[in-house]
Amino acid sequence: MGIVPQRFSQAAAVALLATVLLAGCSSSKEAETAKAECPAMSVLSDAASLQQFRDGPGRTPDDVVYDVEVLDAKLLCDGPQGGQVTAQVGLSIYVRKGPAGKGLTEVTVPYFVTVTETNTRVLSRATYNSQVEFGNGKSSGGVIENVTVTVPLEGKSPYAFEVLTGIQLTPAQFAESRKRRGR
Repeated sequence: MGIVPQRFSQAAAVALLATVLLAGCSSSKEAETAKAECPAMSVLSDAASLQQFRDGPGRTPDDVVYDVEVLDAKLLCDGPQGGQVTAQVGLSIYVRKGPAGKGLTEVTVPYFVTVTETNTRVLSRATYNSQVEFGNGKSSGGVIENVTVTVPLEGKSPYAFEVLTGIQLTPAQFAESRKRRGR
């Protein structure tokens, strides 16, 4: 069981996500079987976005350095084979500069990928850093990250498992996210 990060070129990453999306739209039995053999995939709502403020007490729109959002996450699976499923996770991360972030040229976004037995236990968890660059004075940028996860089935259906992802938040950022979402 494990998680292996992979960075692909933008073209390869777009092709991977397009393949996943097209497989989800296909009506062939083969595509339906491949889709059926994947665990569930979710972006945790409390970890789907982050609004980073500049240091200090200010929390107005003028104090926003940048906003980060996980736009989408897709799963493409191989298997089950040998009692496990190998899945490619495609994660789309978007960053937009705020008024207090005019001088930024890049942002490091920590994110996590977790494999769980649905609602019971964590099987594996890893945290990664994604570099999002702002080219030529642009105010936003995005990347597609790709991670390979192995789900040990332990004699169970792939439906008994879930792959969870999101932005790795500090406790203060998590509390702020929940407050902003009214929770």
